[in-house]
Amino acid sequence: MAAPPLHKLLVIEESVLNSMASNPNFVTEFPFLKNVSSNKSARTGCGRCNRRASRRVQAVNAAKQQIVQMGKEKKVRLKKLLRAEKVRIRVGEGGRVTEYTF
Repeated sequence: MAAPPLHKLLVIEESVLNSMASNPNFVTEFPFLKNVSSNKSARTGCGRCNRRASRRVQAVNAAKQQIVQMGKEKKVRLKKLLRAEKVRIRVGEGGRVTEYTF
């Protein structure tokens, strides 16, 4: 018998995406997570221009957009893998934050 959902509402943030990207089950199911894990590289450069942080934020927002744009079946599968009844994602678009719950 399947275990009951662990979370009533799970907010997908950068830390959740990073843990999903490090789990091979999630990466095989959702290949776009490879981009999130590839941006967790070692620190290089001086950090003045914040180029690395900018790339990381872009990768996280792109992954969030991919999740929002998935079909209903994939969203149900995501909730099952995350053991959540509902999932909430906040995506920064054009200077404003949009919230999606499914």
